[in-house]
Amino acid sequence: MTLVRTMLGAALALWSTFVSAQLAEPLHVRNLNPLVAVFGLPAWDTVPLGTRVGVTTEIANHFRFSQAGEEILMLDGETVRTNFAFTHGFGGGWSVGVEVPYYYVGGGVLDDVIDGWHETFGMPDGGRNARPEDELFYLFGERRQPFFQLMDSASGVGDAQLKFARLIGKDQGFVVQAALKLATGEEEILAGSGSNDWSVTLLRTQPLVARKRPAGYYWGLGVVRAGDPHQITFDSREWVTTGIIGGSWQPWAKWGLKGQLDIHGPFYESELEEIGETAIQATLAGWRRLGERGTLDFAVVEDLAVSTAPDVVLHVTATWQW
Repeated sequence: MTLVRTMLGAALALWSTFVSAQLAEPLHVRNLNPLVAVFGLPAWDTVPLGTRVGVTTEIANHFRFSQAGEEILMLDGETVRTNFAFTHGFGGGWSVGVEVPYYYVGGGVLDDVIDGWHETFGMPDGGRNARPEDELFYLFGERRQPFFQLMDSASGVGDAQLKFARLIGKDQGFVVQAALKLATGEEEILAGSGSNDWSVTLLRTQPLVARKRPAGYYWGLGVVRAGDPHQITFDSREWVTTGIIGGSWQPWAKWGLKGQLDIHGPFYESELEEIGETAIQATLAGWRRLGERGTLDFAVVEDLAVSTAPDVVLHVTATWQW
């Protein structure tokens, strides 16, 4: 009988930890602006109890035609980024992890949906109707001599990231993480920068499980040391700050809601607002528990600082932990 009680107690503790982690677990949202996604923006991770694996798929629609001084930027297409993540937590609050993304860059499928949305609500389309739908056209550089052009759909592996983290603080509510982005990606399709980046972040997580309807919040600050991208010769910055704030609420037994803001400074010394200004993205998400060990997140990401990130991103993440 004692053994049964011990096993039940351990199972309950594990389940409570799993639920608490989900309430204060950030969404893995990155800026998929093609000129920014090449850099090593970190994924804000908690330290799992045991092993966690996850698969995230994001579809980002791009449409920007911009000129400032001698610099030009033309983006018309879609990015599909599928990220495979593995993290293992050790005793003492340590964890190690790895992420490997896979990119598909093409004309996409969302142009017609976005055009219909703009037409229905009388919103400006930013000149989308002047371009053929579902076509890929990337071009940027100096006005008289562009240094990058992409018109054919392609796919390839992106830059991998290695992550090392530790819990700190009296309540173990802070996560310090160091991440190294390796130059493993296909530079020709902007799936990688061709150089290594590293970052250091501090994340605060606070689950509130004692409430009638559990909730949680989190915030974080960090810095990225970025290398020079090989395919993009705009003047890039070496140091970039980043931050996050968000919260979750679980009004139903298996379902919850989550909201999040992601922010980072500009990665380039440029007059083009798409790459030379601070980016802010807002995410609204729902999540559902899958059995005792899984979670499914589904979200829509919008650019609050208009033009610094994709107009809209559809985001789905499936995670399992044991």
